[in-house]
Amino acid sequence: MKNTERSEHQRDSILDVARNMFAAKGFEATTTREINKELGIADGLLYYYFPHGKQEILDTIVHQGIAERVNDIQINFADAQSVGELELQLMDFFDRIWRLFSSDDNYESFIITIRERMLLSDDESSWLSVITEHIQNNIGHALEDVADIVDCDQTEVMTMAAIIMSIFQRTLYDVLLVKNQREVSMATRTMVQGEIHFLLNK
Repeated sequence: MKNTERSEHQRDSILDVARNMFAAKGFEATTTREINKELGIADGLLYYYFPHGKQEILDTIVHQGIAERVNDIQINFADAQSVGELELQLMDFFDRIWRLFSSDDNYESFIITIRERMLLSDDESSWLSVITEHIQNNIGHALEDVADIVDCDQTEVMTMAAIIMSIFQRTLYDVLLVKNQREVSMATRTMVQGEIHFLLNK
């Protein structure tokens, strides 16, 4: 392994261990010494990669989360031929969003951002809002291609997208944060689909 690759690997390892500890114990309760011990590295090595210590690690974890999540979210309803097909595609999109947020790294970053938001800059703590807006805009633009199917004019499409996003967001917060569950139950998924069905058949 080349030196640059080894260095990048070590940096990623520090971030992975810190993310896990911050999510499990909290930022304040986690010390750099504990991170070093878990990694089996000398105390000074962490500061070589992150000169500003824990705060810089926390900032990096949040920034990585923003970039990865926004880039991963794509949507297209152009091939939907009926309200029923659109409903199924929206549920498939909900499942993809769920998998994205409930995967290990993303879930931990989600928990850390909510729990440690007072320690983050406005830009860092707003990544959830950034993602919500990004998803909502994607849904709105995708719905523009099928506005005739749901009997919407172009001015109503973004309102419909906002309602759909609020359904998805409420479910994510309720199950992942409040109930602390990584799996979405059939009952919850059925409820989401029922609300989408009602909206599309208004």
